[in-house]
This record gives sequence, C-alpha cells and structure tokens, in this order.
Amino acid sequence: MQTFRKISVIMPVLNEAKILEKTLSQLQPELKSHELIVVDGGSTDDSVGIAEKYGKVIVSERGRAKQLNAGATAAMGDILIFLHADIWLESGALTAVVSALSSGYVGGGFRQKIDGKCFLYRLIEIAGNMRGKYLKVFYGDSGIFLARTDFEKIGGFPDVPILEEMEFSRDLRRLGKTTLLTPYIHISARRWEARGIVRTTLNNWLITLLYFFGVSPEKLARLYRHIR
Repeated sequence: MQTFRKISVIMPVLNEAKILEKTLSQLQPELKSHELIVVDGGSTDDSVGIAEKYGKVIVSERGRAKQLNAGATAAMGDILIFLHADIWLESGALTAVVSALSSGYVGGGFRQKIDGKCFLYRLIEIAGNMRGKYLKVFYGDSGIFLARTDFEKIGGFPDVPILEEMEFSRDLRRLGKTTLLTPYIHISARRWEARGIVRTTLNNWLITLLYFFGVSPEKLARLYRHIR
C-alpha cells in the first residue's frame, strides 16, 4: 500500500483578483503544511500579488489544461488536488483525500455546496453530485484529486479548448474506482449570478450532453463562446 506524505493543491487563475483573496483565505487553514501552487495564465489584475501571500505562484501559457499541467510539473506532493479559483474546502477535506487514496480509490472529487440561497442551487448541487457519483465525471468545481503517480500514468490533462477535466475523468476511472467525498467543496455563486441561474445551467448541460454524443471539444468551444 502506498504511503502518502505531502499534498499539492493546484489552482489555475486568470484575472481572479475579485474572488481570490476570499478563496485563498478560506482555504489556508485546511492547507496547514501542505503545498499551494497558483498557476497564472497572464493576469492583468492583482491576482499574482494576492496569490503570493498564500502560496507558490508560477506563470504558464494561458489555457486551463496548460496551467493545470504546469502546476503538476512544479508540484512537490505525492497527492495532487486541482481546484478552481472560486471554491474552498471544508475542514477535514485533505485528510479525507489521504484516507480515500489509502483505502484503494484512485481519485475523485467532493460533494458540492453552492454559496447561494436560491432553491435552484440545491437542484444544481444534486445534479453535480450525481454526475460525480454515478457518471464518475469530475470538474474543477467538484475538485479533482489523485496520486501523482496516477496523474503521470494518465499523461496529464489533454490540451483541448474545453472539457479537459471531463476527458481527464474518463482516463482516471479507467485506472480504478473513484469516489465522491464529504467534507463539502463550496462554490461561489458568481457565475450563475452574472449570467442567470437557468441560462447558465442549461448551457452547461447542453455542452455536456453534446460531448457525450461525440461532438468534439473544438466544436463545443465554438458553441460555448457563441451561447455565452
């Protein structure tokens, strides 16, 4: 059985100064002696200055897959956790990751809580949790964790313009059993508030459905830009 010692939390950012201070200050107590790597894709705001107060900052070429892979390359941990810039983890999350990997799971994500009061958010949470539990698909908003050795087996995130996390999840579940953990991951409601809850959710579901029907990430990226 593999013994895990250090965790590297990897977060890609691009002009996230408005949310980053809140996110990282909430994440900090959970990190303790573990590593935070923020991968900046060329921000023109104060994202880098904020991130430097909390962890290691590296700069990479813009693009989520490129940034995630750059962070993994720079990481010192034998466990990798990939998070979006607008989420934070409840107390005990990192301990739960170590326990899951030590018990034989190859990776997974966390159950979601959206930081908003509208009842529609509760439905979105249910759908997201079902996606992780039954479809075994994990996005950065549910967190993605796995052992570094398995990340290297997969070969990193595919360099596609959209849905790189979905394709990565497919490769992860080929390696073994995945799981959805509690403590919860908390997600900012800013995306839904900016574009509308119903519109944003239906757009996301449409993109996901078309992916499952075999539409290429390149075509989906063009559609995503159009419907935004």
